[in-house]
Amino acid sequence: MTNNKLAQLILRIGLGINMLMHGLVRLPKLSAFVDKTEAGFAATILPSLLTKAFLYTLPFLELATGILILLGSEFTRWGYFLGGLIIAALLLGTTLKEDWNAAGTQMIYVIAFYLALRGLDPATRNRFR
Repeated sequence: MTNNKLAQLILRIGLGINMLMHGLVRLPKLSAFVDKTEAGFAATILPSLLTKAFLYTLPFLELATGILILLGSEFTRWGYFLGGLIIAALLLGTTLKEDWNAAGTQMIYVIAFYLALRGLDPATRNRFR
């Protein structure tokens, strides 16, 4: 296994576990998670109903993303893509409430998903050897 493939595997395992566990730990306390998180968006232009609907869905999306990434093969590609879309949605909400520290952390996720997805392209992998 090349260094590049090992690096891709490490990134896949890390992002997969991260997303899986984000969803998994929130499910048993879903209502409490939604209530606590929604309160932080009260001062934004986001309607409460939309915020709640997104927050009730988020842990299931995170869980599915983690599973897709960890499954490997073509599933990983779609897991990275779904993870990037989730982070984009989170970034929208975070910037609306002007939480720039959280937005900075979310940008790290954007970069990680970009690099992970780009690393799946054979032409890109060959360039970095």
